[in-house]
Amino acid sequence: MRSWTCYPLALLALLPLSVASQLPLQPSAPHTESFNLVDALGADEDYTSLLTLLKHARLIPTLNRLNGSTFFAPTNDAIKHHASSNSLWQMALTDTSSELKDNIQEQLRQELFYHLLNYTMTMLPTEQLPQMHRTLLYPRTSTEPPSHEPPPYPPWMPIPGGTLGGEPQRLRVAYRDESVWAGVDAAGNQGVKVVKEAVNTSNGLLLGVGEWIEPPPDLATVIMHHHSLKYLANILTPEIITFLNETSPLTVFVPVDSAWEALPPYEKLYLQSKFATDDLIRIMNMHAVAQKRVRWSDTILPAENLTTIAGPQLEVVKSSEDHSMKVGSATVVERDVYASNGVLHTVDSLLLSPDAMTLTPEKYLLVLNCTSFVEMLHSVNLTGLVNDTEAQYTILAPRDDVIELFGDDDLPERGSEELKKLLQYHFIPGRWTPKKLKDGMLLETALEEPGLNGGRQVLDIEVSDENKKTGKTRTVRFGGAGIIGDPVEVDNTIIYFVSRPLVLPGDPLQTALPSLEYSSFLAAIFSTNLADVLKTTPSTTLLLPPNPAFQRLGMLVSAHLLGAGSKSDLERVILHHTLDGVSYASALQNGSARTFPTLEGSDLHLERKPQDEGGVLLLSPSGGWADMHSALSPRDMLTATGVIHEVTDIMIPRSVDLTVGKLVRAAKGSTMTTMMTKAGLDWILNGTAPPEGSPWAEMGLVGTGWTLLCPTDDAFKQINLTSLYADEVRLREIVSQHLIPVQTSAGSAFAPHPLDVLNNNRPLAIDDSATYTTLHTVADESVYGDVIFRTLDRGNEVESTVVGIRGARGRNGQRDWARVVSWGRATTGRGTGGVVQIDRLLAPYYPPWWLEYGAPIGVAIGGVILIYKITRESQEAQLQHAASTSTADSVKSFLAGGFGGIAAVLVGHPFDLTKTRLQTAPQGTYTGAMDVVKKALARDGAMGLYRGVVPPLLGVTPIFALSFWAYDMSKKLVLAVTPRRENNELSVPELATAGFLSAVPTTLVTAPVERAKVLLQVQGQGQNGPRFNGVFDVMRHVYKEGGLKSVFRGTTATLARDGPGNAAYFAAYEVTKKFLTPAGSSPSDLNLGAVIIAGGTAGLAMWSIAIPPDVLKSRIQSAPTGTYSGFMDCARKTIATDGVKALWRGLGPAMARLGVEASRKLMDKYF
Repeated sequence: MRSWTCYPLALLALLPLSVASQLPLQPSAPHTESFNLVDALGADEDYTSLLTLLKHARLIPTLNRLNGSTFFAPTNDAIKHHASSNSLWQMALTDTSSELKDNIQEQLRQELFYHLLNYTMTMLPTEQLPQMHRTLLYPRTSTEPPSHEPPPYPPWMPIPGGTLGGEPQRLRVAYRDESVWAGVDAAGNQGVKVVKEAVNTSNGLLLGVGEWIEPPPDLATVIMHHHSLKYLANILTPEIITFLNETSPLTVFVPVDSAWEALPPYEKLYLQSKFATDDLIRIMNMHAVAQKRVRWSDTILPAENLTTIAGPQLEVVKSSEDHSMKVGSATVVERDVYASNGVLHTVDSLLLSPDAMTLTPEKYLLVLNCTSFVEMLHSVNLTGLVNDTEAQYTILAPRDDVIELFGDDDLPERGSEELKKLLQYHFIPGRWTPKKLKDGMLLETALEEPGLNGGRQVLDIEVSDENKKTGKTRTVRFGGAGIIGDPVEVDNTIIYFVSRPLVLPGDPLQTALPSLEYSSFLAAIFSTNLADVLKTTPSTTLLLPPNPAFQRLGMLVSAHLLGAGSKSDLERVILHHTLDGVSYASALQNGSARTFPTLEGSDLHLERKPQDEGGVLLLSPSGGWADMHSALSPRDMLTATGVIHEVTDIMIPRSVDLTVGKLVRAAKGSTMTTMMTKAGLDWILNGTAPPEGSPWAEMGLVGTGWTLLCPTDDAFKQINLTSLYADEVRLREIVSQHLIPVQTSAGSAFAPHPLDVLNNNRPLAIDDSATYTTLHTVADESVYGDVIFRTLDRGNEVESTVVGIRGARGRNGQRDWARVVSWGRATTGRGTGGVVQIDRLLAPYYPPWWLEYGAPIGVAIGGVILIYKITRESQEAQLQHAASTSTADSVKSFLAGGFGGIAAVLVGHPFDLTKTRLQTAPQGTYTGAMDVVKKALARDGAMGLYRGVVPPLLGVTPIFALSFWAYDMSKKLVLAVTPRRENNELSVPELATAGFLSAVPTTLVTAPVERAKVLLQVQGQGQNGPRFNGVFDVMRHVYKEGGLKSVFRGTTATLARDGPGNAAYFAAYEVTKKFLTPAGSSPSDLNLGAVIIAGGTAGLAMWSIAIPPDVLKSRIQSAPTGTYSGFMDCARKTIATDGVKALWRGLGPAMARLGVEASRKLMDKYF
């Protein structure tokens, strides 16, 4: 071992410092006779390249002026090897010009200064523990360029200062492998080997090295090339590099790779992202000390607190025992890693405060492969949504592979306002775990939508529950996007990974266009000027009807609304389907609001049906017709301005008047319009009341709705319109035949279910056998003015409906008929009526007189003869068991009743019709009996007084025959129950009893006959009600309506009338006959006049007590089903409505029917 190895290592390390302190940097006078460093270099051919570089750097004078130095001189091979990868050196070696390329060759000179010590090393190292020496290199940054002017005087000497706080750069020299090494690390490894023997010169020591000694680079470069700082090198960002290189002098305690392993994996991955710059700078500031000088390990006290850039202090403790150094809880692994602007000390753990690494959702997103999503958030300055650890959010994040799959073309441009809105739509305030989510929920997002007046846009949730039987798992969808994997919960935040980026709700029309079932209504919108209005009006709810709604509305109404001249009506309808405000499904189903304003200006009314009625949401418009409804189906189709729901049907506002005239134009019925105008019925087209003083007003047609059977213009091709227009009477009759007042059907009561929209939107029910009175029936007093609808079943073909004149030619309208093409309902006339488009003209029908009245009379006469024959045969069979006198009396009674009944009907029916109409007509309809007769004659002619005559003609024979027979049998019954009598003459009370009993069996026949008769009698007085074509049609309808119970309606009232009435009748009849019989004569000998007087007296007695129950009977039998619950209910309601006097209506006409007994007398006389 050499002699200087016996000195302590610490003393050897301090020796160069003491020497350097005695060597001034100022130049001194050279020795005139000496062998200096330049001479030594020139004497050795191995340094020719070095001399070339020294000349280019103008350092030859500097070397000559140095008074004691150590020069680690690169050999030619070292320079050649270095020049092969260093363009500066290569240029310096090959440039032979005397002109300097950069004036002073600063970079070359600085690198050469790092090979020079400002003192002569007295001892070379003999151990691997390195010596530390100070070079002549004072590192400077590019922001401190040297002056481009030549130096003030030669030689060019280094200027103290620079990035190491005025200190020169350090160089370590060590001994290993039997050689001296320069530029080694703190452990004596690496470095450049001294390959030539040391040469002592007059002004220093020359040591030849086999490689170029690289000056320490900046801190960032040192970190990037250090073998134990690979993780930190991987996460350096440009901002961190700038921080490291522009901050000087800087002392950094850098954690080695193993120190970063203490971080959770997601934090390590986060720090590797480009968004971790702020955290990295904060971490770096906690490990960095920036003071006026560099804190190499030998300048740190054994125990010292160093203040970091971040603020906290680092407690540094150096141990004298094991020579270790600790910084806080970390141990220094490698000391003094030199850099051009500071020094690094590597440590084995992170020097972080507890709150240094704030856990944010952003870090999780970056770790969980949502980098692109985070990048987009940064581009629109929405990082607050993922960095606020206090706020609760549910984040719907697409992973990078999802975004890559969709591509940038499907996403808004980075940094755009549209992208900002889309990203806000992916954030839901609140922490919504899967258990909290329910199917159909709408959750508010962070997007404050201008189209919602600044309100938050919502997102729809779909949840399908788990089904263990089928193995189906619970799934959740947000806005139609599925979920990939399980959600991640991060403190106040929960992250779902969606299968695609969410789609922002578009404007209402854009949202609805893909749904083809709404194409008709959308086309209607685009045909108006409302498209832009609906797209931009904020906070609206659009109610869309599907395509079939136009057909159910009635094709004529649809044709009118879609017509070129009806744009204003169509716009009002569309705006009536647009609610002024956002109403989601939950508010509609469970809210308390019942009226909702529309953009049209009026309201929609919502009725929530109970669950036992289906829980239907029923909307009613402000206009249309009374029973216009539309079922609401909440769809929650979200839009930028609100929401879209579906309604089953189109609704008409009150601002739209659908008149008959508008519908006729839609039905292509211009010819019919002309005919109605010429007939003076244009007021029906306009939906107004008939002109005051007109025949129509006098007929009480004010306020009546009208349905027009409208033939198309093509239906008149074969008709001479000129001739028709000239015949005013026929023109009016034809038009009247096509006009139906109000909308009631003989086939069924027209009260469809509110959801039976097809019927609700018809002007009248057109089901099979539906029958209606026309204006021709009312105004022209025509029995054959009614029309009937029939449904034709054509097998596999679509059913068709036809309409014809009821009873025409006895074929029920099957010859004179027209096919129903379409229809439309009007909103005028209280929402009743409209237009039914037909393909043919219906000509009024007039049957011959014998066809109209011959059959009923013939049936009545035939019935009398048949009954007589049957009775006669029966009586002859009984002659063997009874006395001839008794049998003859019974037969005479029976036949007298039969023929007397027919006579009574024919003579008394006009009085009965008058009585019935007085009893059933609303108060004020008639002023008295003569008013009834006059109006009946004016409307129906003389034959109109015989409306309803057929039922009594058919029933009078059995009724009267049965009545008189029952009376005789009742008298015998009275005699039978009173055997101890002095004679067989009955008293007045006994006669009354027999009369009462005679009504009991008779009522079974009288009640249904009276029911049919009353219905036929009241239909001719212009009241609303079913129309019948004869007694059999009446009975068929009555039976269909309620079975036998309906047929026998009014039986109690009939018995209440006939029982007391018959008692009074027969008692008064017998008493009067006895009174008029002369002494010694028999009542059978009375002349015809006496019999008539007796009958009249009996009739007076009967009707005086029978008229009140007769009034109640007539009302019960003529009223619609459900009007009265019974006899007493009818009495109460009649008295409450019309007073007690109403019970005696029709008494006058009843008193006029007092000719029945005349028929009985005739039978007594001739049989």
